[in-house]
Amino acid sequence: MAPDIHKQVAEISALLTQKLGLRARTFQAQVHKARRFLPRALRRDLIYLAQAESLADNPKLQRMIDMPRLDAAHRNALAYLDQIDMKQRRWTAALNVAASIAFGLLLTAILVIVVLVQRGLV
Repeated sequence: MAPDIHKQVAEISALLTQKLGLRARTFQAQVHKARRFLPRALRRDLIYLAQAESLADNPKLQRMIDMPRLDAAHRNALAYLDQIDMKQRRWTAALNVAASIAFGLLLTAILVIVVLVQRGLV
């Protein structure tokens, strides 16, 4: 049972590293870093996976783990992380930067024209 939990956590951890670029020493730290990138329901699932991983090492506490919930959390995390397209994320980020720069230039040009009109130079 414990090796399955560690295997599931390792799989999700690898996907978080690959898809979101999140690296950390432990899975709990990785989940903490991933909070702003993930929907609330998935965050809850990942937190449950991290808690289950810490309980899995102790044989008496291992019985506290709800295996159906753990499997559902693992499936949900896999489904969400598999659908992330890194190429699309990079393209969107580049477009956001370009749009931000273009907006700044447009605002600066409008401000310069307003100042020139007020001073009577145009």
